[in-house]
Amino acid sequence: MGLAEKLAKTACEFKYENFSAELIENAKLHVLDGIGIAMHGSTLRPLFDPLIKILRRWGGEGDSSVFGEPDGFPSQEAAFLNSVINSASAYTETHRATLAHPYAPVLATALAVGEEESLSGKDLLLAMVVGYEVFLRIAVAVNPSLLHRGIQTTGAIAPFGAAAVCGVLYRFNPEQMEDAISHAANLGGSSLIEAHGAKPYFAIQVGANVKKGVLAALLAREGVVGCDTNLEGGSVHEKGFLQAFSDEYDEKPIVDGFGERLGIQETGFAFYLAASFSRTPIDGTLSIVRDNKISVADIESITVSLTNTLFNFTQRNIETADQFAREAFYYIPFHLALVLLKGGVEHDMYTDENLRDPQIREVMERVSVRAAPELDAEYSESRAVTTSIVELKTKNGQTYSKKLSRWKGDPENPATKEEIQAKFRRVTSKAFAPEKAEEVIALVERLESVENIRELGRLVRG
Repeated sequence: MGLAEKLAKTACEFKYENFSAELIENAKLHVLDGIGIAMHGSTLRPLFDPLIKILRRWGGEGDSSVFGEPDGFPSQEAAFLNSVINSASAYTETHRATLAHPYAPVLATALAVGEEESLSGKDLLLAMVVGYEVFLRIAVAVNPSLLHRGIQTTGAIAPFGAAAVCGVLYRFNPEQMEDAISHAANLGGSSLIEAHGAKPYFAIQVGANVKKGVLAALLAREGVVGCDTNLEGGSVHEKGFLQAFSDEYDEKPIVDGFGERLGIQETGFAFYLAASFSRTPIDGTLSIVRDNKISVADIESITVSLTNTLFNFTQRNIETADQFAREAFYYIPFHLALVLLKGGVEHDMYTDENLRDPQIREVMERVSVRAAPELDAEYSESRAVTTSIVELKTKNGQTYSKKLSRWKGDPENPATKEEIQAKFRRVTSKAFAPEKAEEVIALVERLESVENIRELGRLVRG
């Protein structure tokens, strides 16, 4: 039995009626958070307006909603656009072991295909859980090697998540699901070259691969048989996806049975608009300052230690990040200065005026970032590539240190339902009137009783 067959068998064993109340609640919170992030992304129109024009020019209307757009699209185009729009916002959730963001391939596809098929809220929740599981099992199997190569996890693995979601919503049997996963392995891949800064290339890269995942499922639905060794490869001359995208991969996450917690329950929420690896340094710095009543004026220096993988990320575009706010998404000194002086890191703070502000610059100059190989050595046990150590020295000679692997919102440092709903209201404030935000919250709260998710699609249109 090949890996695709084993993974397909596992995916098809999921049944909504077997879900615990805890799992259903978790999945609904991810739906709400994902919609909120996408609606925030929909306000960043210059990033994806050209793409909408291109897809309109290609023609075709459909029943699937696109966040912030008044008209419907065919499901494959809606999945493409929704994943781009979702990826345009940096408030997105993160899986700590892989830095993957499942909303873009999973939620975007589930809403698009679910609307086209006129499916229920229960169908949507089932597709979310299965999509996360397939997406993250493969992401874990190829990491951290995939990240070390400089390949963007979300984009590379997106076809698998999208194909699995379609398989659930198209009611695939295990053989069809296997074909969909095999086709996805043949179509996957991405790079990290343009995953930094405010440019739209990362989002478009993810969206294009989501569309490939929908194509993989459509091929399977039409009876096109996939190669049963596309994941693991057939011989030294026939490398599969795992060999092509990882120097060291682990088959165990793909073939394991159900664990105590599923992939969707191991994915954390984000409360700062900053790169994933900035979250533990932000929380660590705030913890030291608050617990010890340290003022900004008292701080002599802050040293942030990261895994080698993440340190290398911080060094990309370092010169332009220091000069242009649109490139500062990966710039930890800027993030720490903002959170210390302004109390947070929000989208409207990424301005050249802030980056050049003398007070902010002065705090930034006190922050340094270094690689700590010992943190990489812990990865196999902690499965947390986001681990950081913050060392803060005060002007009176005191030194404080904080090591964190789990940011606020991580499953092991969880956010409350009320905090996630409050975040939804905040990030959608430019896209929704307050009463509409409450309507979406209420609908997602009763999602398992919604008979047709077009009711939800209607609310997210422009």
